[in-house]
Amino acid sequence: MEALVGPVRLFRIEDQTPEEKIFPDFGIDPEEIKAIDAKIQQWSNGKQGNIRSLLSTLQYVLWPNSGWKPVPLMDIIEGPAVKRSYQKALLCLHPDKLQQKGAASDQKYIAQIVFDFLQDAWAHFNSVGLM
Repeated sequence: MEALVGPVRLFRIEDQTPEEKIFPDFGIDPEEIKAIDAKIQQWSNGKQGNIRSLLSTLQYVLWPNSGWKPVPLMDIIEGPAVKRSYQKALLCLHPDKLQQKGAASDQKYIAQIVFDFLQDAWAHFNSVGLM
């Protein structure tokens, strides 16, 4: 019922029964879920584990007024700059912060998946000692 793409599970709508087609956690239409999943997959394709690439292109997958300010790749070459940008991204995407801001269901869904991608990339970044 689910497909694994990178570190994140993306739902396969066509494998679901009619009762499963409404996602109680998000209340989002299945077609909208498919569109969001495709957008996130396009954004992350070839960048899994590359925190710099993910951060420098994050604006392409987030919604307008998300609070994220684009970061040029050349500004996050050094480890401390990567860490600062990563922490800013987590503040934009953290579920508790989104709840406080009254984010829409589709925004929460995007944030959850992107948050997971960034956490996995950050773990990889730290594991190879780039900090």
